[in-house]
Amino acid sequence: MDKYEVIGLLGEGSFGRVYKATKAGTSSVVALKVITKRGKSLKEIKGLRQECEIQRGLHHPNIIQMLDSFETDNEIVVITEFAHKELTVVLSKEGYLPEERAQRIVWDLVSALYYLHSHRVLHRDLKPQNILLDQKNNAKLCDFGFARNMSTGTHVLTSIKGTPLYMAPELVEEHPYDHNADLWSLGCIIYELLVGTPPFCTTSLLHLIKMIRHDQVQFPSFLSELCISFLKVCIDDYVHSWK
Repeated sequence: MDKYEVIGLLGEGSFGRVYKATKAGTSSVVALKVITKRGKSLKEIKGLRQECEIQRGLHHPNIIQMLDSFETDNEIVVITEFAHKELTVVLSKEGYLPEERAQRIVWDLVSALYYLHSHRVLHRDLKPQNILLDQKNNAKLCDFGFARNMSTGTHVLTSIKGTPLYMAPELVEEHPYDHNADLWSLGCIIYELLVGTPPFCTTSLLHLIKMIRHDQVQFPSFLSELCISFLKVCIDDYVHSWK
């Protein structure tokens, strides 16, 4: 920790805290994620180490770059590049985005996912909270806590991970899944960017699962044909084709 000077707290949760910091003796700003081991099982700690290993090997302009990591008796500390905005904050302020602005974010996310999947990595927890924006409004994926490597020859995984609002049908059905589950989540995010809410939205978990399994997505009339066509590939047609 002596190598970094903390500027302030960015956020905190059950995982620990994230700080804005600078590398000692420089003006380079970084994000410093401090994860406490206290209260975590050996399996959870192993998962945190796996997250570090996966992210350490990723190098793409639309993925938050891991710069360093180290471990003490009580904590795991991960240092990454610093991004200036969270997509959720932008959405909470603006409600939704015009298609032209959303399109740029979509291209960034598609590029990041193509890179991940070509390296046989599934993110498994795509959601607006895990998308950051830099000073130039480039979108960057972060938080690889649920990410998983698919070894050569592996076509499906079966463990359930992710956020229900953005979870693919095969996940809620507890069926095997592959990289297409990430594409479903991408479609849900794009829909929310353009409409202001996810395609399936309810406070009841059971109702949400039922909607994801059986309901068709409703597309507002203000969306362009091109946009609707893209979204249908990700989510509307998908719900009936995966079975």
